[in-house]
Amino acid sequence: MGLQHAFAMVGGLITVPFVIFKFSVCFACVELQQYAIAAALITSGLCTLIQLSKFPIPGSEKYFGRQLFVGSGVLSVMGTSFTFLPIFEIAIRQMTASGIDGRTAYGKMLGTSMLCGLLELGFSVMPLKYIKRIFPPMVTAITVILIGVALIGTGMKYWGGGAVCADMVWKEHSQITGQNLTFPPPFPTCDAGDVQLGYGSRELIGLGFSVMVFLVFIELFGSVFMK
Repeated sequence: MGLQHAFAMVGGLITVPFVIFKFSVCFACVELQQYAIAAALITSGLCTLIQLSKFPIPGSEKYFGRQLFVGSGVLSVMGTSFTFLPIFEIAIRQMTASGIDGRTAYGKMLGTSMLCGLLELGFSVMPLKYIKRIFPPMVTAITVILIGVALIGTGMKYWGGGAVCADMVWKEHSQITGQNLTFPPPFPTCDAGDVQLGYGSRELIGLGFSVMVFLVFIELFGSVFMK
């Protein structure tokens, strides 16, 4: 099950940079997409090692009244998150519509994320009681709900055949129009190995529905280990 979870995490690490770079930054830049995926995997590995290793910060007791550490020491994987996907897509789309190159727009978003990371670093050294005052349950609950709502669209894309296939169907890309690329009716096919089906086909919808039914069944009747 640990190996299965690792494979699932690798898929999540690859999908986010691939979708952003292919459909928001540069559709035809295959090398740039490969670079983004490799960077995500390497960065995830390095950050995971830091997170797993709990290094004490010298002198932290003197200035903060308690021992601070670099890394949590908890078994967890650091990496890209689907919560970035709708924010990055909307922001990059707005900047490219204003005439900014996709690479430059991504760089601006990356710089913004780095600055936000410094804010999180500041929160990490704050006492827990102050953090609870800044982020009460009402605020955190609404935030989590909004993230889930924003990801419903991505979930529906995967249900119908995959996020990449859905974006090929639903979105109008100037890169495709400029290259005079056309697709035979009804829509581009969703490739899964040797299987090629149109987006939203009965087979793909049925497969997604069977997975959902299985998850509900396990949640209701499965053991703790199965959950």
